[in-house]
Amino acid sequence: MTTIPFWIDSTPIKRFPTLQKNMRVDVLVIGAGITGITTAYLLKKAGFAVALIERERVASVDTGHTTAHLTYITDVELYKLADSFGNDHAQAAWDAGAAAIDEIERIVSEEKIDCEFMMAPAYLHVRVGGSVQKEIPSLKKEARTAGKLGFDATYLESVPHFNLPGVRFANQAKFHPRKYLRALVGRIPGDGSHVFERSAVTEFDAKKCRAKINRHWISFDRLVMATNNPLVGFSSITSAALFQTKLVLYTSYALGARVPVGTIPEAMFWDTREPYDYLRVDGHRDFEYIIYGGEDHKTGQKRKTKQAYARLEKRLKKILPEARVDHRWSGQVICSPDGLPYIGENAERQFIATGYCGNGITFGTVSAIMARDWAMGRKNPWCDLFAFDRKKIKGAAWNYVKENKDYPYYMLKDRLARAEGESVREIKRGKGMVVGSRLKKIAAFRDRKGELHKFSPVCPHLGCHVRWNPAESTWDCPCHGSRFKSTGEVIAGPAEQGLSPV
Repeated sequence: MTTIPFWIDSTPIKRFPTLQKNMRVDVLVIGAGITGITTAYLLKKAGFAVALIERERVASVDTGHTTAHLTYITDVELYKLADSFGNDHAQAAWDAGAAAIDEIERIVSEEKIDCEFMMAPAYLHVRVGGSVQKEIPSLKKEARTAGKLGFDATYLESVPHFNLPGVRFANQAKFHPRKYLRALVGRIPGDGSHVFERSAVTEFDAKKCRAKINRHWISFDRLVMATNNPLVGFSSITSAALFQTKLVLYTSYALGARVPVGTIPEAMFWDTREPYDYLRVDGHRDFEYIIYGGEDHKTGQKRKTKQAYARLEKRLKKILPEARVDHRWSGQVICSPDGLPYIGENAERQFIATGYCGNGITFGTVSAIMARDWAMGRKNPWCDLFAFDRKKIKGAAWNYVKENKDYPYYMLKDRLARAEGESVREIKRGKGMVVGSRLKKIAAFRDRKGELHKFSPVCPHLGCHVRWNPAESTWDCPCHGSRFKSTGEVIAGPAEQGLSPV
């Protein structure tokens, strides 16, 4: 069993250099996942000189940990979007996802990319063991709303394999995200454009419009934040912190497994569970590979994270008894109070994209299209709908308050609570723990060689205490979802620095 995501394990990507000199480009793109790579690719095709920089390796963080559902169907049901935004805006949100699928298909065809792209149906169905009669009305309503707004959706008394009521959505798609992005990122360098890895931004200079990376400066005309959780950049600290309260970070767990050919149709499935379980099936010559996920929770707010995999595997075996699990991993999704992403200019010359929730591949591609239009100075049809400063919608104000009540709770709870252990001597190899007294705590990790690494447990974002995640061997913040390596380096924001060594 490997904890490396299936996509990363199955498809290596060549290494790119670190930034080692000063330079100037038209656009600096920070973050080399689906959003950043696609943005840099489209901008270069449009004639811009681009620098794409990544703190780690390309396509290795959020995009590398995706479950790669290529769908325009949002986590918030279409009929609920229609209630909140009106029919036209709800339709526009799904149309954006459909446009992303079309754009990916166009690029795959134009660049002749072998990434297993194919159109496939998706099914939303009653959860196994759920109350069929209670859930049927909302499924029928979703199918009616989708049909009314021009999408190919059909209510079924029995979806394939599960034999439960559900809705069939046609015209969704599947592909191998790393094979796709490997091809795209390879086409960016040259003609004044560059890709750099292991190159984190350490300073922004708004007056001179430049960023410091590896002690060198990149000057630019425009900046695209494609880091999923935006850096402060040219924003003020106050506005960036306020915007962060609009984002909710969740951890989601996934299993990769093989099943015999013909066991289940090649499609995508998800159920009405809250949070929902999801399943995608990829056909191969000698087997079918399935990715099954769920067990979502706010990052840092569950201590017994290994149990999430056990619960998932138990449910998977009920659905597919023949499944042989060979991969398991977790990823992070970021949601907004109203269920739609934030995409657009949030400061002069600065473009951000975040809040994709379960639609990272499609909304990442939408963001790239919008960033290209922004750089070219042309109006995009979705800029008002996805604007970061859009007005509060019905129900969204309550969700905003509900999601942010956690911050003061965990801030006080973890500061006042007793540490997990009293001494670092309690920590075994490969394990981490917050130890010490109530007034003086440290976050400590003992590596496989027995060497001890000690840090302040205080998250550098807004001061909450991090917690050890035993399933992933990371330090996670329960307030706003920042994640850190076992050795303290930041993995994902909103924190921009690692944990302070003790």
